[in-house]
Amino acid sequence: MIRTRACDACALRKAKCDRRSPCRRCSAQGLCCTLRRKLSKPGPKGPWARKKLASTKLQNAPPKNSPVGFAEGDQPENLGPPTQDKSNQDAVLAQVQHFLRIYKQDLYSLWPVVDIQKLRTRLRNHSDVAAYAVGTALGAAVLDRLHLLQALNDPDEYPELDSQRLASESETARMKGAYQESPSLDMILSSFFLHIHSANRGQIFKATLLLREAITMAQLLGLDQAGHYAGRSATEAQDRLRIIWLLHITERGHATRFDLPCILHLDSRLPALHADENPFDLLPFLGMVQLFQTFGTAINSFELHDECHLLPAMDMQIQQIPQLLDHSPDSQLVDFLVTKQWMRLILWRRAMFHVELSLNMAAESRSVFFPEQLAEKVVAHISTFPRGVVESHGLGMQMKLADIAISLADVLSCRSGDSEPHEYMRVGSRELLHYLAAFLTSIPNSVNPRLGLLQEKLVRTGWVLPLARLVLPTGESLGRGTEHKTADPLRHVPRGSREPFANL
Repeated sequence: MIRTRACDACALRKAKCDRRSPCRRCSAQGLCCTLRRKLSKPGPKGPWARKKLASTKLQNAPPKNSPVGFAEGDQPENLGPPTQDKSNQDAVLAQVQHFLRIYKQDLYSLWPVVDIQKLRTRLRNHSDVAAYAVGTALGAAVLDRLHLLQALNDPDEYPELDSQRLASESETARMKGAYQESPSLDMILSSFFLHIHSANRGQIFKATLLLREAITMAQLLGLDQAGHYAGRSATEAQDRLRIIWLLHITERGHATRFDLPCILHLDSRLPALHADENPFDLLPFLGMVQLFQTFGTAINSFELHDECHLLPAMDMQIQQIPQLLDHSPDSQLVDFLVTKQWMRLILWRRAMFHVELSLNMAAESRSVFFPEQLAEKVVAHISTFPRGVVESHGLGMQMKLADIAISLADVLSCRSGDSEPHEYMRVGSRELLHYLAAFLTSIPNSVNPRLGLLQEKLVRTGWVLPLARLVLPTGESLGRGTEHKTADPLRHVPRGSREPFANL
């Protein structure tokens, strides 16, 4: 059957529609091909149209008192998604479906907690508020993560693409579902993805509260206790274990960066995580879990038992954590490599005032110059990947790199009398510091709270090379296993200085 006008999804995306039912584009992309939008009168609308629209919205506004007190997993039958206009709701869902595909292809190994097929099925039921809240929150996190506003080939394809709008839709749906009185896995996930969205926008207080909210709901449901998994199927138990471990590693990283206490303490008798279901996507996640588990044990030993003298042993444990496989996604691999070095730095900073440090660089974690060794490894790591892969990790990655740069600047300030003869020495600490600083300051729209402190440290060390002279790697010119040519990050370093990076 040939229709007289384009379907809602094609009209929203400004794509050519063959006007069949369903059309070819919707069928290929798994979208709901509908024709529900109301055609507006052509020509100038005048002030009366706006007044009528405002009156209609006021009449259709939801009541202020929402029902509360639903049990876990129950959904109020009389509540629909927050968008009142059917065409607007379909437009939001079309965007969400697009981001679900991106999540499945590129980000599932990072956050392996959402079953895309089940969520798509639930989203077809317009009365499922919880699914709508999870889908829109996930869409906002994916959009922020991949910077799709800049990456889209056709900027007119999604004219209303905005992560803040998706986040607002999720928050409204959560309030309509009275989520605070009915904690569920869906509400935990929506809080988590809204945390990711808020953190990447620099809303640290809000991000912290959302993460605490997700953790508290998980504790109310008992996900942190071994008894919660008794009698559950293996698949269901693994799904819930991945959620609680994702919250654990996220809180440990967030709390360490912002000097906050951790409130999530997992039962030591929790069942083990497995990757049998999907090894390619789940093995990188298990590697991150093991990394944070070892780091958390070391931090707790320092804080609770004053065992800073165990720094070399703790540092060795982190180094001995198995490397991710080479076929792991680039985003996971660079996160693992940088996070491991950042953790070693945090342990060194926690213990440096309680152990006797050496001036010998060979002493590694017991050396005053330990940050130099870590910075050298980190620069080697991040220059191996396309710049966009590193930047896509958002605020967390930026703060880790800034912490390493700040510690390196502190070491340089203690060596003010050391003038490195650049013409004859290997890559110096100043070049490493300048590279990291240039990388961080060239990130567009950065909300990194460490940049101010880093700038102060740079002034103390005496800035040598302007940022514009440092050519940073780009996604077009760098790739794993390729030789750096035109975008060599060390192209301005004097001759004879690149050898130390060959073996890293």
